[in-house]
Amino acid sequence: MSTAEEWSNKSAIDFYYQNRHEVSDLYPSEKIFLPRVLFPGAKVLDVGCASGGFFNIMRTFEPQIDYTGIDLSDKAVELAVERYPEANFIVTKGFGLPFDDNAFDIVHCTSVFNNEPNYQGMLEEMYRVTNRFVLVDIRLLKGIGKQLESVYNIQFNGKEVEATVPYVVNDADEVANFILQLKPGPKALHGAGYFHQVAKEAETPDREVCMAVLLIQKGVHDGGQAKLHLEDLPIAFSISESQPG
Repeated sequence: MSTAEEWSNKSAIDFYYQNRHEVSDLYPSEKIFLPRVLFPGAKVLDVGCASGGFFNIMRTFEPQIDYTGIDLSDKAVELAVERYPEANFIVTKGFGLPFDDNAFDIVHCTSVFNNEPNYQGMLEEMYRVTNRFVLVDIRLLKGIGKQLESVYNIQFNGKEVEATVPYVVNDADEVANFILQLKPGPKALHGAGYFHQVAKEAETPDREVCMAVLLIQKGVHDGGQAKLHLEDLPIAFSISESQPG
């Protein structure tokens, strides 16, 4: 599990303070769903907000949002508050999100699942506190079983390794089928992404992984199965027939 101490190292704090604050910093897959789900007055929760860059990105797409960012790192949140005093930032620890059920319209999470082995616990909490959408980045491969956990070296300065955290790759079918079993059953699951070479800081046996963005639409569907829109992912999914109906 990643901790606040690991992500509060100077190179990590400096990297996220200097990067990932502009629309031009987004990866191609991140540009697909985010502008579609934002709307005037939307209540947004950004899980793993670092120094608040996605607040600026989101308000570029839609200026009238009600944004809350949460992160494990006191240092990152302090910088976020200084840089974007008009937004709301909170330091949180652990998997229990301090919010009521259905408190947000959109729950957004980028990068956190890539270093956190227990994506199930995080995703269940994120799904609980949204009333519309969950939007997440996650690394996927086909046919690896439940999960492949390697090591990622935090060395954003290109020099010494300041800390190590898990480098997590999840089984595509396991993730999709877990999402479809969430309660209440999702209305739809959308996906987009591409295969990309792993970062040089990662110690892992795979040379490429699928960098996926998943959009989960919450809600009880009308007696049928969730609508799947996964054709924009370069993986052929095997979906369980036991989806809740």
